[in-house]
Formats: sequence, structure tokens, C-alpha cells
Amino acid sequence: MAGQISEEDMGFCQQAAELLPDELDGQSWGQWVGDLKEKTGRKGKSLFLPLRMALTGRARGPEMDKLLPLLGAKRAKARLAGEVG
Repeated sequence: MAGQISEEDMGFCQQAAELLPDELDGQSWGQWVGDLKEKTGRKGKSLFLPLRMALTGRARGPEMDKLLPLLGAKRAKARLAGEVG
């Protein structure tokens, strides 16, 4: 189930949603995460895990660079906002 955002990561996920491009492809994940790393100073698990939990509801799973374009920007932004669906 998506929408698993801890309280301390809510602001980060909101910022992530704002930086997410409207058009997603196989390169989007790397570019987006790079932008987030630069803007937030987060790296490693503190960068990736909140995104994975918000987008998939799981701590482990498929490669996010392949999953993100399948989710689409609208659905990904909704999940980053804590909405399920």
C-alpha cells in the first residue's frame, strides 16, 4: 500500500513532489534524485527510503528508475502527498 510517509519525512516528500518533472522517462529517477540530493543534502537511505515508501509502500522492491515512468507524474505526486491510489 502506498502512502507510507513518516511524519519526519512529510516535508521532504512535499519538496520531492514539487521537484518531480511532469514528463517521466527512464532517466527521470536519476535526475530527480540528484536534484533532491543537491537541494536537501540528504543521501543514501535517508534520500531513497522515504521516496520508495511514499511511492510503493514498501522498503524494498522493483528498480525505481523503471517504476517511476509507469506510475506517471500525477500518481507519483499524489502518493508523495500521502494520497493512496
